Amino acid sequence: MVRGTKENEQLKKTQGGFTLVELAVVMIIIGLLIGGVLKGQELIANAQVTATVSQVRGIDAAVTTFRDLYDGLPGDIDGARIANCTTTDCDAAGADGDGRIDDAFNSAPAAEGTAFWLQLTAADLITGLNESAGAVWGGFYPEAEIGGGFHIGFLDGVSAALSPSAIGVALRSGHYLALHNVPDAAVSTATAGLTPNQAFRIDRKLDDGSPTTGTVRGMGTGGAGAGNCATDATVTALYNEAQPAVACGLYLRIQG
Repeated sequence: MVRGTKENEQLKKTQGGFTLVELAVVMIIIGLLIGGVLKGQELIANAQVTATVSQVRGIDAAVTTFRDLYDGLPGDIDGARIANCTTTDCDAAGADGDGRIDDAFNSAPAAEGTAFWLQLTAADLITGLNESAGAVWGGFYPEAEIGGGFHIGFLDGVSAALSPSAIGVALRSGHYLALHNVPDAAVSTATAGLTPNQAFRIDRKLDDGSPTTGTVRGMGTGGAGAGNCATDATVTALYNEAQPAVACGLYLRIQG
C-alpha cells in the first residue's frame, strides 16, 4: 500500500506541467531571441544604408579620377582611348565630348548613360559589372547595396519633365545618379525601390535629410498617407516614415 502511494506521487510529478519559474525562463529566452532577431535586422539595415552611401561617394570619386586621367567624362569621350574598352556599348557611338552625359531620366538609359559605367569599369575605377549580362543591375549598371541600382544622367535645371517624379520643384542643373528599382526603364513612381525610412537615412548621411531640398532629392509622390514618399511637396516636407511600404527613389547629385 505504501509502495502504491509513492508510485502515484511519482506519476503525478511526471505528468505535471511547467512551473512558474520554468515558464518565466522560457519567456525570457523567447524574448531574448526576438530581441536578437530585431537587433540583427536593424544592424543589417544600417549596414545597407552605410554601404550605399559609400557607393555614391565612391562613384563620385571615380568620376573625378577619370576626368583627371582622360580629361573628360566617362561615357562622353571616345572609348578607344581606354584600354579594354572595345565593345560597342563601352565605346559609345555619338559620344560628343560636350561635358555632360546626354541621358535624361524620362527614358531608359541610352549610349552615353551606359558607356559611363562601362568606361569607369574599363579604367579599373569601379568593379562589380559584367557587361555580357546586358541591361541589368550588375550588367551595364551597378547594383546598389540597399537594393535596386544606379543610372546616370544630366538635368538642365529647367525642364521638370527631365527629372520625372522628383518631389517639389525641378532639380537644379547638374549630373545626378538615380537610385531606383528597374534597370532598363525610365524613372517613375513605378520604379521606386526604397521605403521612406531608407530614403531618409541615405539623404541624412549625404545631405540635409529633406526630400525636396539639397543635393539629394526624393523621387515619388508627396502627400500624407500610404503610397507617398513624402508628407507633401513643399520645402518643409518630410519623408513619410510612418509608411513602411516601398514608395521612394532618390536623385543624388554628383560632381559639384
